[in-house]
Amino acid sequence: MRNLITKLYQLAQSSHIVSTLLEPAHIIILALPFVTLLIALIVLSGQLHSHETLSERRIVSTYSFIWYLAASYLLIILPLPSRSSVAALTSAEYNLQPFYFVTQLKLLTGFQLSNPATWLATFKTSTFFQPFFNVILLMPFGAYLKGRHHWPIWLITLASFALSLFFETTQLTGLYGYYSRAYRMFDVDDLITNTFGGFLGAVALGFIPKKWWQTDHSRQLNHQDHPINWRRIGALIIDWGLIACFDAGYFVLVKHFNWPLPHDFRWLYVFNILAFFWLPAKLWRGKTIGGWLTNSRLLSTTGQPASGWQLLVHYGGLYFISLPLLFLDLWLFNKLGNVPSPTLNRLDISLVIVSLILLIISYDLLLTFFSREHQMWCERLSRTTVH
Repeated sequence: MRNLITKLYQLAQSSHIVSTLLEPAHIIILALPFVTLLIALIVLSGQLHSHETLSERRIVSTYSFIWYLAASYLLIILPLPSRSSVAALTSAEYNLQPFYFVTQLKLLTGFQLSNPATWLATFKTSTFFQPFFNVILLMPFGAYLKGRHHWPIWLITLASFALSLFFETTQLTGLYGYYSRAYRMFDVDDLITNTFGGFLGAVALGFIPKKWWQTDHSRQLNHQDHPINWRRIGALIIDWGLIACFDAGYFVLVKHFNWPLPHDFRWLYVFNILAFFWLPAKLWRGKTIGGWLTNSRLLSTTGQPASGWQLLVHYGGLYFISLPLLFLDLWLFNKLGNVPSPTLNRLDISLVIVSLILLIISYDLLLTFFSREHQMWCERLSRTTVH
């Protein structure tokens, strides 16, 4: 078995695309969105079991917080440079001088607190933007801990410092030893501004009327009604597990045995969706292989078997629109910081738009798992439902 695994790994290294994906850092990036969803499922399942009821608003707020932490982590570690470029770095690995950014502001922009004419020019510089962003980054963290868990201010401040220290340590250790040295500078100013941001978020929540964020009129899910659709989750895991096995075999045939099969993995992805989702559902009256094993099927809202067009709209929306948006979002995250300044604003806007759309789709998917009555956007569009 060990020899087989070694051989498969060597084959993977011979492919530029696959060898890139097998890098530990890239595995973390690709797995993080799925791990985020898994953590949300575990946490929300525990809350439903312990509290007996769970509102849709609580599902959304809990997942938002987990998603926010994952997005913050990506913003901290990305973009990832090559190992060789990091090994060649000679810049400082840390800054232990508090408020060094204030000195830089005065030196590079001519900022004077007593002269408002210098403020606007200062606000437009990256020297100001970085500490400002660090403050903004942890404001939602402090606001969530205050509003949802009612933590005292001192504990929120301490937690904000701990989270910021984790981020800075990640950079200082070169992504936990992946790089030979720090690829970004450990900066005590980041600790100060991040911690202040968490504190400020908790304080700022007090100025928002409580009825806006404490009143919950959303639908309540009852634990006794078994709202979590475990059969659907199980069918999804089985289907994608089969796809992973098929793709591994396909890869061995192409790279090791030199079979004359397409080398474009985009066409392989399209084939996976058609062969493992659309075709079985068409032949087996709405059941995929995973659905057949878990007794879960996709039907028309009229109760009749879904037509081929309905299946195409459903799976097309899910796997040709929603899932590719995830990879586009990760690509934009990784591009951030590696583009010229004139392009940066356009990239920021694209990243925000794609991330918001992806977040809404993620809410939709999570609510589908936690409510048998909820329909995803592609199910509403195709007029289908899962039984």
